Amino acid sequence: MRLLIFLFLLLSLSSTISAGELTVTDGQGNDISIEVREAPGDLVMVWLVDHDEPRALFDSLLQQLTGAGIEVWRVDLLQAYFLPRSSETVRTLDGEGVATVLAAAHANSDKQILLASYDRMPLPLLRGVNRWQAGQADSRLLGAMLFYPNLFGPAPVAGEAPLLDPILQATNLPLVIFQPELGSQRWRLMPVVSTLWRAGSPAYIYMVPGVRDWFIMGDEESAEEKRKAVSRLPRQIASLARLLARHPKPLSNIEARGRQIASADLHTLTPVDGVTPAPSLRLADSSGRQLDLESLEDRVVLVNFWATWCPPCVEEIPSLNRLLAHYRGQRIEIISVDYRETAEEIGKFLQQIPVDFPVLMDRDGLTSLDWQVFSFPSSFIIDRLGRIRYTANRALNWDSPEVIGILDGLLAE
Repeated sequence: MRLLIFLFLLLSLSSTISAGELTVTDGQGNDISIEVREAPGDLVMVWLVDHDEPRALFDSLLQQLTGAGIEVWRVDLLQAYFLPRSSETVRTLDGEGVATVLAAAHANSDKQILLASYDRMPLPLLRGVNRWQAGQADSRLLGAMLFYPNLFGPAPVAGEAPLLDPILQATNLPLVIFQPELGSQRWRLMPVVSTLWRAGSPAYIYMVPGVRDWFIMGDEESAEEKRKAVSRLPRQIASLARLLARHPKPLSNIEARGRQIASADLHTLTPVDGVTPAPSLRLADSSGRQLDLESLEDRVVLVNFWATWCPPCVEEIPSLNRLLAHYRGQRIEIISVDYRETAEEIGKFLQQIPVDFPVLMDRDGLTSLDWQVFSFPSSFIIDRLGRIRYTANRALNWDSPEVIGILDGLLAE
């Protein structure tokens, strides 16, 4: 049966090769263009990307890889399928395009194959590998390298733990996860790796010091830590590829459970059922002044988790300032919690954009984890008895009539 599936995939796959480009057609008749950067070595690295604009550090990385003898294939599935460029679009790709590209790599090259992707793209990567494994007769696929991967399902209601995507339970591919030391999912990494290990994937973690998510996507003016981290990658990738090559290549797939990909629902203000006491919150601001949530008893408190590198977080600051001004002199407080930045970074930001409420610093990210903050911004409205009554996992217009009506109601209780 597997051989029949594999033959069907090969028969449904057509390819056209021209200088620097390979065009393949999937089983649904969609053309997928692959940018090919040839190199003399015995390894081809297939990068699955979701951006189409120039990114100086990433473009430099691909150039360095070919200079190190690693052939590079660049694949933009969103362009091939005429899909909007969004995290949700990437997260819900079914993997058929990845399976088609993998078949093309085996048909058009005799080199060892290494997949690579970042952020949400590892999910369709793993789904595509699972599809391809179901019909393979031979394999030169060493494994995959995942940069700051977000391997969870849709963003949960703020305050609830995220669920791992089911494809992790069906992944036996050797993997290396490049995890930024300051990345937003660092403290959730062990459940991810444990699930992969249980499924039979020899998954490794490489902790990248001093950088955040998207460090490979910086511009020419990027901080020195990013530039150094990217400059080290070609050597690290070559070394880790040899490590993955030592593992046996899986010759069959694990049947993926829960094939239905869950849809997302970004939540505006969502009421919280039941009695949910707010977790403890005691942090210092960039000047070292401590603030304890418990000291704000008998007040309605809006707690906003954010970061300066998050554009939606920055965009909602003016409406938070206006909301605070609207309730000046009343029992309403706004507290923001910045995720894993330095006092210098916060100070520089506050010189450019006014923030009229306390900015506390979650230096290690553990307070955000305790509050089950999955995405930024995430916000919590706490009533005068210290209970979480509403949450939001997206940016809002905070001085809208809807929000003011809710806060007026909580003040009147």
